Amino acid sequence: MWSLSLRGQVRPESLITRLAHQQHNMKSLRILPILCLATSIQGFVLQVRGIYRSVALSQSEQDDEVVRSPLRFLGPYPTIPLRFPHLATASQRTRNVTGVGLDFVLDTAANTNTINQQVAIELELEQIGEAPGGVGAGGGIQGGATYMLGDCELDLGVVKPNTPEDAESSTDTSYGDETENLFMKGLTASALPVASPAAAGLLSLAFFYCFEGGVEFSWGSGADQVPPSVTFYGSSKHLDVTGMKCISFENLPVSMLPSVKLCINGVEVPALFDTGSPITVLNARAAEAAGIALAVSLESQDETKSSSWNPFSKIADNIKSASALSDATSKGEILTIAGTHGKPVRLVKSKAPVNIMIHTSKNPTTSSSKDDQNQFTDLAESSLYVGDLPGLAALGGLGGESAPPAAVLGMDVITRCPRVVFRAQQNEIYI
Repeated sequence: MWSLSLRGQVRPESLITRLAHQQHNMKSLRILPILCLATSIQGFVLQVRGIYRSVALSQSEQDDEVVRSPLRFLGPYPTIPLRFPHLATASQRTRNVTGVGLDFVLDTAANTNTINQQVAIELELEQIGEAPGGVGAGGGIQGGATYMLGDCELDLGVVKPNTPEDAESSTDTSYGDETENLFMKGLTASALPVASPAAAGLLSLAFFYCFEGGVEFSWGSGADQVPPSVTFYGSSKHLDVTGMKCISFENLPVSMLPSVKLCINGVEVPALFDTGSPITVLNARAAEAAGIALAVSLESQDETKSSSWNPFSKIADNIKSASALSDATSKGEILTIAGTHGKPVRLVKSKAPVNIMIHTSKNPTTSSSKDDQNQFTDLAESSLYVGDLPGLAALGGLGGESAPPAAVLGMDVITRCPRVVFRAQQNEIYI
């Protein structure tokens, strides 16, 4: 899932510099940088927010802290539940109570936190700015208002009182000190028309830069039936990647989105690493180069017999084409998404599963060595979809007018790896 709304280039080293100044000013409070992107006339402005933890911890303990949360799947989308203790719905406001739980998609291929416009209206969020337009999977998207969501906690399913009066009668003595429960402070999000089905919004790549140690996804399943979870590492001290393969990714110009290198049928294809996309998609150039056979041919369905003199014959051909398209769609062989100006974009499933490999490094510290140049690791044997997504063509390093081979690596393949560690600051992914 893509949400590009930048007018300049973010450089990670500048983010770390800002973080150092912020940490110095906060003194005893530990803050990990949560970056919320806003824009100005001159370009974009980075607003550094933070994840606050208990001040009772020593500095070294705070630096090495590990926080784990349940991972909820809303359809194919991985989300985390956040609770905003100071927000309230219209119904709650009439009763003078607060506390709202919202699910956010974790999206490695978006660079702007987003919020559903209707959610923002219902919660009467404060507008603090405007986000410019950009591109999405279906093409150009309009800009939107940026809102202040404020402080939040991980919603771990523990019922806490909503008012001071309730707190006094509660046996939960931790309610009085909010800083011990805060996961994030000053969260902002923009109401861009980017799809996040069933969720309140999405947390973008900027969110992942918070965690120096990385973010670990555990998809669940297995004989032990371990529930899905996501773990946030303040440092690498407690991070164990023994036996895992390292993928070094590149940041695309301007957007800074993560690009990895796939190998399909011996053809190398750059791809977005996208936890916000349910499916893996190749553009037409990549599919042609890799020799991917399609489950159905769109050309035979879209082309009518324009040379026929009989207008009724054209109508009959159109009806047959629509019927075939409907049949293929019902079988999952064709997916349709909304493109720019209401024009549909069709994605066609591959005729058979394809072996998908990804470029990995033997040693992260020497990933540029000659031995690592052509090392690929099997990801999955999986069906994929083919189509020229306007949003993919608009990404600088992955497209343009020449439309070089390009892809989106989605959750249908990513979840084949039981554990995935995404380390934004180090440009590393472990599988």
